[in-house]
Amino acid sequence: MKRTVLNERDARLLQLLRDNARESVSSLARKLGVSRTAVQERILRLQREGVIRGFTVQLNPDWLKGQINAMVSLVVDPKFTAKVIDALETMPAIAALWTVSGKNDLIAMARAPTTADIDRVLDEVGSLQGVTRTESSIILTTRFDRR
Repeated sequence: MKRTVLNERDARLLQLLRDNARESVSSLARKLGVSRTAVQERILRLQREGVIRGFTVQLNPDWLKGQINAMVSLVVDPKFTAKVIDALETMPAIAALWTVSGKNDLIAMARAPTTADIDRVLDEVGSLQGVTRTESSIILTTRFDRR
């Protein structure tokens, strides 16, 4: 993918969309000091160039505080990596998945409402064919999150 260079207005538009992807084009245009058409064209260009991949739901931090979050490091037999990734993607409790370098192959962010639920999720992850080892860390406090 070609690396898109963003100007200051593009960067500001992206920040506004990260804050509220459902904000109206008219409101975005007022905040950016440009026309609605200009905002629509910028959004379409950023989508076409692959900068904006899609729009998603941002969960309420108060609701998230009631959830148990865990980082799960996985060591996976290389023959099963694709199958493990596919299986993790189908699990609603897996909020994110990263491939990493080092002693682990994958790191997953698991989220569940209770410790019993997170325990079941961790058991399910650990029992996937090809997963040879897991190590979990329960997140106690989020100091900041720039996502």
